[in-house]
Amino acid sequence: MATVTQPTSRPTNKLTAATIAAAAVSVAGVVVRNFWPSWYDAETWASLLPIAIFAVGYLLKDEPNR
Repeated sequence: MATVTQPTSRPTNKLTAATIAAAAVSVAGVVVRNFWPSWYDAETWASLLPIAIFAVGYLLKDEPNR
Protein backbone atom coordinates (compact mmCIF):
# COMPACT_ATOMS: atom_id res chain seq x y z
CA MET A 1 0.00 0.00 0.00
CA ALA A 2 1.30 3.41 -0.91
CA THR A 3 1.97 5.95 1.80
CA VAL A 4 -0.66 8.65 2.24
CA THR A 5 0.76 12.16 2.35
CA GLN A 6 -0.82 14.19 5.12
CA PRO A 7 -0.90 17.93 4.44
CA THR A 8 -1.86 18.69 8.05
CA SER A 9 -1.61 17.03 11.45
CA ARG A 10 -5.26 15.98 11.28
CA PRO A 11 -5.81 12.19 11.30
CA THR A 12 -6.64 10.28 8.13
CA ASN A 13 -10.24 9.49 7.25
CA LYS A 14 -9.62 5.83 8.11
CA LEU A 15 -8.52 6.67 11.65
CA THR A 16 -11.39 9.12 12.12
CA ALA A 17 -13.95 6.52 10.99
CA ALA A 18 -12.51 3.87 13.29
CA THR A 19 -12.69 6.27 16.24
CA ILE A 20 -16.31 7.13 15.44
CA ALA A 21 -17.11 3.41 15.21
CA ALA A 22 -15.61 2.89 18.66
CA ALA A 23 -17.73 5.69 20.08
CA ALA A 24 -20.87 4.34 18.40
CA VAL A 25 -20.35 0.83 19.78
CA SER A 26 -19.72 2.23 23.26
CA VAL A 27 -22.87 4.36 23.18
CA ALA A 28 -24.88 1.44 21.81
CA GLY A 29 -23.63 -0.71 24.69
CA VAL A 30 -24.80 1.87 27.24
CA VAL A 31 -28.20 2.10 25.55
CA VAL A 32 -28.63 -1.68 25.51
CA ARG A 33 -27.48 -1.98 29.11
CA ASN A 34 -30.01 0.63 30.28
CA PHE A 35 -33.04 -0.27 28.13
CA TRP A 36 -32.62 -4.01 27.56
CA PRO A 37 -30.41 -5.28 30.40
CA SER A 38 -31.27 -8.93 29.66
CA TRP A 39 -29.59 -8.56 26.23
CA TYR A 40 -26.44 -6.96 27.64
CA ASP A 41 -23.39 -9.09 28.23
CA ALA A 42 -20.19 -7.25 29.14
CA GLU A 43 -17.92 -9.83 27.52
CA THR A 44 -19.83 -9.70 24.25
CA TRP A 45 -19.72 -5.90 24.07
CA ALA A 46 -16.03 -5.90 24.99
CA SER A 47 -15.37 -8.30 22.10
CA LEU A 48 -17.55 -6.33 19.70
CA LEU A 49 -15.57 -3.09 20.13
CA PRO A 50 -12.27 -4.14 18.50
CA ILE A 51 -14.16 -6.04 15.78
CA ALA A 52 -16.12 -2.92 14.84
CA ILE A 53 -12.98 -0.76 14.88
CA PHE A 54 -11.10 -3.20 12.66
CA ALA A 55 -14.02 -3.64 10.24
CA VAL A 56 -14.58 0.08 9.70
CA GLY A 57 -10.88 0.85 9.51
CA TYR A 58 -10.30 -1.99 7.08
CA LEU A 59 -13.22 -1.20 4.77
CA LEU A 60 -12.74 2.56 4.49
CA LYS A 61 -10.36 3.77 1.79
CA ASP A 62 -7.39 5.63 3.21
CA GLU A 63 -7.16 9.18 1.88
CA PRO A 64 -5.60 12.29 3.36
CA ASN A 65 -7.90 14.91 4.83
CA ARG A 66 -8.11 18.12 2.87
